[in-house]
Amino acid sequence: MGDSQPRRLEERVVHELSRLVGMLVLALVQVTLLSTPLGFSVPLVLIVVISGALLSMGAAFPDVGVQRVLRWALYGGLTLDILAATYLGTHALALLTATLVVVVLARRIRIEGIMIPLLAVLIASVIYELVLALLINRGMIEWSTYALLIMLPSILITLIPTLPIFFLVRWLLRNQL
Repeated sequence: MGDSQPRRLEERVVHELSRLVGMLVLALVQVTLLSTPLGFSVPLVLIVVISGALLSMGAAFPDVGVQRVLRWALYGGLTLDILAATYLGTHALALLTATLVVVVLARRIRIEGIMIPLLAVLIASVIYELVLALLINRGMIEWSTYALLIMLPSILITLIPTLPIFFLVRWLLRNQL
């Protein structure tokens, strides 16, 4: 009863389950409530994961934050795969790839101002869409048409809520950074 180690393990399990449930709820909101008339949806999971990655770069222990954000990407991606009826792992791989590229690029940058989150989400969105296109489409892809009809609207829809979501994630993680 006096040993704190089992409680510590239980606390870690509860924290991981809460992250999993949080990403599940976020993916459900993304898929069900935020669809546009053109069939696109605002990629909340991508924006939250990239915002968390940027914020973890400025933390005292950035590696801990990056590990947490990579788990967010995995949980959110697998949830999106289940909800979108795609092959299991496609969204997860796209989110993990985009997150890792942003983490590597933002490693030595001070995250100040509003341009860094916008630029990071822009880069992540392009990588996310490219990886999804390569994993989902089996045949040849006509990249000019795909970029104009799929990627451009998706990237624009992604950039619109980026700053409010970034500031909301920063406010929610203020005690953890």
